[in-house]
Amino acid sequence: MKKCDIVMKGGITSGIVYPGVVCKLAEKYDFQNVGGTSAGGIAAALTAAAELARRQGRNVFPELAKVPAFLGADAPKPASGSNLFNLFQPQPGMKGLYHFATAFLLKGFVPIARAVLRVLWLEFLLGVAFGAAVIYFGCQNTGLKFALVLALGILAMFAAVLLISVLRLLVRLRRLSSHHYGFCFGYTKRTSDKQPISLVEWLSEKLNSFAALPSEEPLTFGHLSRCVNADNPNGITLKMITTCLTFGRPFTLPFDSHQFYFSPPELSNYFPAEVVAWMENHPPQPTHAEGHPKRKIDLTGLKPLPDANDLPVILAVRLSLSFPFLFCAVPLYAVDFTRRERAPGDPPPAKRTPGDALGPDEPFTAERVWFADGGITSNFPFHLFDGPIPRWPTFGLDLDDLRPDMTLSSPRTWMPTSNGGGIAPVWTRLGTLPSFAGVAPFASSMIDAARNWMDNLQSTVPGYRDRIVHVFLDKHEGGLNLNMPPKLLNDLSGYGEDAADHLIQHFIDGTDGGKPTVMTWDNHRWIRYRSSTSLLGNFLADYASSAGNPEPGDPSIVTLAARGKDDPPPTGYRFLPEQTEIALEFTDQLCKLGNEMKDKDKVLHRGAPQPEPALRVRPKF
Repeated sequence: MKKCDIVMKGGITSGIVYPGVVCKLAEKYDFQNVGGTSAGGIAAALTAAAELARRQGRNVFPELAKVPAFLGADAPKPASGSNLFNLFQPQPGMKGLYHFATAFLLKGFVPIARAVLRVLWLEFLLGVAFGAAVIYFGCQNTGLKFALVLALGILAMFAAVLLISVLRLLVRLRRLSSHHYGFCFGYTKRTSDKQPISLVEWLSEKLNSFAALPSEEPLTFGHLSRCVNADNPNGITLKMITTCLTFGRPFTLPFDSHQFYFSPPELSNYFPAEVVAWMENHPPQPTHAEGHPKRKIDLTGLKPLPDANDLPVILAVRLSLSFPFLFCAVPLYAVDFTRRERAPGDPPPAKRTPGDALGPDEPFTAERVWFADGGITSNFPFHLFDGPIPRWPTFGLDLDDLRPDMTLSSPRTWMPTSNGGGIAPVWTRLGTLPSFAGVAPFASSMIDAARNWMDNLQSTVPGYRDRIVHVFLDKHEGGLNLNMPPKLLNDLSGYGEDAADHLIQHFIDGTDGGKPTVMTWDNHRWIRYRSSTSLLGNFLADYASSAGNPEPGDPSIVTLAARGKDDPPPTGYRFLPEQTEIALEFTDQLCKLGNEMKDKDKVLHRGAPQPEPALRVRPKF
């Protein structure tokens, strides 16, 4: 068995493609590092759990392969629709909005009208009553013709239905913020066996089943990382992306800090009781709040999140999966240590709001921090496991819209067949004819560009684009289509198997459609080495130039590095005494190599793969 990493893109129900990919690849590869966002996070968690089972001597990949069939099957009576549709269960106060929103995912005017009428039946009756009243009182005026009265009545009826419906929908929308900004928690506590299972409960049970764990012990990141054997000494690494709306940035899961807390009663709306109890019983040591030098911290009713090894995988999946409005945003808590103290003598505000200045004796308090779908900031986190020169491949699975030049019978999977393939951008075409419908694509394109530009650029870089398999989906396949028929779900799974075939043919068999190809694993390693070497030479040349040529009057970097504890100028993060000698030797060697590379880099740069990537320092998330 060879080794590989895999990263899966978000796509809501489009993620049904992934079991076919994973199970086909599992015939040839062990999964070392697994990552994803949103629906890709669900697939990543199931893949990691199945790999854990394999290392324990059990093969559950056939069970993973059955997931699309389960999702497409009819839900047990008295529920209606497929299992997939019933995994999404609205909270009581949001049922009307949920059914109204999902009505437009149906096909055909009659099903849509029936679903809308189910929600707006009262508004329809009130509108009809108003129209009937107009007709009745109009008929009392003998000077008006009946046809005119009828026309006015019908017009009044439609206007009343529309106005009342819009007002009622606005009233319901107003409740979104008090319902955690979404229709579904993702979890609904079942009161009987006849009640359909919800998404979080189904996934939690599936993960525990794959990992052979009891219900009171949810699968954690530690279960995965500690699963080692002679062939795989590093365990299994699972990572996902979530978006913190409060901080305006992405986070990689599991968290590597202790800054977040949770409310057990609040999270019981999102997760089974066993998961919440596990988190309460496994606090981290130490917590972020301990030993704060300024003032006390009030954490009444809150618990710190467990350390990464004790963090349940299902919590990370749900944080990554919070598709806006379909799923409720997930509230955690953190302390804003930047809050200022009121000036002496200033009275407290008449109405307290979050973030107010603190009184002299007031403690810091934890406030809600909202997490939403990871796809808002990084829908295809292809960077998660990459190094300069890979020891084994990191495969990427990209879900794309069906191109205009393709038909439903066209091949639905594609990956580059030459070193120049995959370099061209994906086009989003916008019309210029006057149309209300034309505004929506423009707005959608702006949102997509804002959230996907980094992923789009990354996927064209040499050494990246040659290991991405693209799966093209029609608008009725995946996405927000929650009630797809079994045949369509089976087709999606088949696309996944085709995608895996591409990877196996290229990276193991060295063929493309049975014919020899240059796009092999050795070619991929060479492209990465060729590109990284050129970039590294330029980076070291810049390093040496900046380190050895300070501006007049500025101390050199070597001078700053060699300072003792109390030597000027005053700065922080100084080297410890045992670090100074190592740092000076290291800096000297890098500068020598960088000075040698100033001219040699121009030679190495010629003929390097294009487009040229950027080697730069960026924040870790």
